This record gives sequence, structure tokens and C-alpha cells, in this order.
Amino acid sequence: MKNKIISLLILVFIVSTVTSCSYKKKMATEWYFPDWAASSQYNKPVKVLDTESALGRYAQKTKELSLRDIALIHGHLCDGLVISYLEIKAVLEKLFPDGIIDRTDLRVVSKNGPCWVDTVSAMTGARINFGTLSIDPKIGDGFIIQRISTGEAYDVHLKKGVFPKEQADLENKIRTLRKQGKEVSPEDIDKAEIMANNLSKTLLNSAPDKILDIKPLKDYKFDFEFSTGKRGDIINKLVPRI
Repeated sequence: MKNKIISLLILVFIVSTVTSCSYKKKMATEWYFPDWAASSQYNKPVKVLDTESALGRYAQKTKELSLRDIALIHGHLCDGLVISYLEIKAVLEKLFPDGIIDRTDLRVVSKNGPCWVDTVSAMTGARINFGTLSIDPKIGDGFIIQRISTGEAYDVHLKKGVFPKEQADLENKIRTLRKQGKEVSPEDIDKAEIMANNLSKTLLNSAPDKILDIKPLKDYKFDFEFSTGKRGDIINKLVPRI
């Protein structure tokens, strides 16, 4: 009888472990977050600290925020999301060397792009309505991130030449055609998506110091700006697939 009970407990443990691992793998990948992204070397979550409630104190525990979480919120995984995630994460590691990101203590300058704004809002807690997220198109494909309590600030961008020229040219072609009210071919959209995924794979498996330029900004003064623009990631949503 004792041996049967032990065998049953072992079986329950094995089943629960396998189920748990399968669930974690499913949650890590899902259809919108592919295996190549989940298994990438530099796809690592960040630990964030928030308040406990609308009128609460600091929470006593941290939470993990992942690239997968941001893809779910944003709507898709793309190279803009990956670039933003890696740029922001690298600066946050400098601002918070203990590894715990205080999302009540940050302000940011970003361009008005859905990938950039969604990622930086999620990772830093910066918000337009609180005057802690400044929208300035002159910043380009990067950020200025400042820790409010210390004033420490950094500018972060991709190194020159990291973003492929062929991909930039094709993306500009697609956007220009749309602005002119002309049709975009499904082949060009497919090609652009393949290029974007290939870039994401490269970035997620490259050491940050090989792909990022991070510059400290001495005596940086944050200036809140706001500009609106049209959403760019939905302009081809009705183009047929081939």
C-alpha cells in the first residue's frame, strides 16, 4: 500500500511538472511571439517596481515585464518593438544598477511612433498625461531617459549601420506609396516583414554594446513637448495576402 501511494505521488509530480513546463512554453511563445524570439539570447525580462494601489505605497514585491508582454499589449512583435525594448532596457540597467526598475521615477523623450511609445510607457511608466513622456520627432529612432530623483539621463540609439539600408529603403517606399494614395503590393509587405524579423533576430542575439550607442547627458533638463501624428502600423491592414 505504501509503495502504491509513493508511486502515485511520483506520477502526480511528473504530470504536474510536464503540464507546468508545457504551459510556460505556450505562454512564452504563443502565435504572436515565435520560438526564435522566446529563445533569443538577449530576450530577458526586466524587474519593475510600482505602487500597490491608486493611493498606495510602494509594493513590497517586484514584477517581471517581458518583451512578450509588450507584444501582447502593442498588438504584434516587430523590429521597432525589439529596438525600443533593447534600447530602453540597456539604459534602465544603468539608471538602476540593482536591477529593479522604479516605474514611478522616470521620464522620457520619444518620437511619436506606436512601437516606441507603447514600449517606453510599459517599461518606464512615463505618461503623456502626467507630463513625463515628451513626444518629439527630432529624437528619431531612440530615446532620452532620465531618472527623476537623481537627474541622471542617457541618450540611446542604434549604432550607425545596424539598421539595414535595403530595409529602410523598402519601408520608405511603402510609406511614400501610401501617402500618395497608391497601392502597395503584397510581395513588398511580405518582403518588409521578413527583413524586419531577420533584423529582430540579429538584435536579440547581439550584445548591447555591439548595437547601441548610449551617451550620458550631463545636467540634462527635461522639456515636455507634445505632437500628434497618424498611426503608421495600420496603413496596410486591408492589403490581401498572396
